[in-house]
Amino acid sequence: MERGWAGRGPWVIAATSADIEVNDAVKALVEGDHVATVLVGPGDAVPAAGALHLTDAESVSVERARDLIGAMTRAYDLVLISGGAGLLLPLGKDGWTLVDLAVRLPAPVLVVAAPGKDTENHLSLALDALSGRGIPASVLTIEDGDLSVKPVGPVPVETRPPLPAEPRAETISGRRFVVSLAGVFAVMVLAPCGLAFCNRTETTATTSFTPTAVLSMAAPPPVPSVRQRLSTDVCPEHAGPVTVGRPGRAATARVDRAWQRIEKWLAANAPVSHDSLRPPASSASIDVAQRRMSVAFPDDLVASLRRHDGGNRFSLPPFFAPESVDQIYRDWQVNCKVLAGAAGEWAEPWWHPDFVPFAEAGDGGSLVVDQRPGGHGRVGEFYPEDGTNFERWPASVAELLERTATSLETGKPYEGRYKPRVVNGAVDWEILRR
Repeated sequence: MERGWAGRGPWVIAATSADIEVNDAVKALVEGDHVATVLVGPGDAVPAAGALHLTDAESVSVERARDLIGAMTRAYDLVLISGGAGLLLPLGKDGWTLVDLAVRLPAPVLVVAAPGKDTENHLSLALDALSGRGIPASVLTIEDGDLSVKPVGPVPVETRPPLPAEPRAETISGRRFVVSLAGVFAVMVLAPCGLAFCNRTETTATTSFTPTAVLSMAAPPPVPSVRQRLSTDVCPEHAGPVTVGRPGRAATARVDRAWQRIEKWLAANAPVSHDSLRPPASSASIDVAQRRMSVAFPDDLVASLRRHDGGNRFSLPPFFAPESVDQIYRDWQVNCKVLAGAAGEWAEPWWHPDFVPFAEAGDGGSLVVDQRPGGHGRVGEFYPEDGTNFERWPASVAELLERTATSLETGKPYEGRYKPRVVNGAVDWEILRR
């Protein structure tokens, strides 16, 4: 698509009226494998090569949202951010708005307007709010189903004071935290291959995008013409012979005993979590994933996948849901893609090709096993903004399952920090203040 605008970096898209369907504008701007979308609040995210959905933004701080979107901008050329509440209405924790998010990123704003008796007034108010905060802006007009970009004048730059620091709560519900971030940095959407969004042939509505002018002079500068690194540059796939993990009787028996204890407790106390546990993964699918990722899985992880191929309503403490074999590959691929886009900015161990994710937090975080030479399958915790650390985590997946079973059976907090409880038939872990 020929664009007359600086279609790179993060862009906030907001409408001047609730009668305007912002998704129509977002759909018109989505094209190619290097565009991602972010939806703040409830609604349907627009399919793209990458997608981030803050389903319950009221539980997410503006700093957290900024960090997650920042990670996406490292993997995608263009990130389109929208929300249904407008520019100045509260969306997130402590009442942050799309304007606050635009300031923190920082990101220019595309204001979507449609002909009407109040359009001029609403548009003037929106542009005035942006101008007062030094945010570059352009106007996207919708008329008779057609979209066109019209530039606005230069925006004066002013400094806005930061939002007050968020207070710390005594305890936090792990389940509530995960549900509030359900779909955040969702690897099932982020992975460009393996979902229905890949190679899709359907068209979206009848809206067309016809840019008429370049955006304001404050738009992001052009990116130098250099070859973009691919995820396979840093995480080669099918890189050679891999001795796939094949657990023996002892490893299988240990993992099965731990799962049996967990299953028994869930059946009696948390039926929703129990019923969400998936059937075993096939040995063939596990072998394929190992060869594709060019890394052998530890025996206890293979044994666990042979018991359950993930389970989205059961969480290992405090909010990590076991992943399926397909999710493991997609999660690994996404982090490799982000690492490739960082061009060496993040040093090891932010992420490594020999890290195998096996449980997801729903906000971009995951539990991993370390399969680097000398890693011995130890468990670690990965988050996009923090990298990977192995402190406080057990030496193996089997040990993690055993400790989880003990905490469920006794009611004692896992590691003295995460107390199990049941909410609406599902396991929740209350995060205790240290």
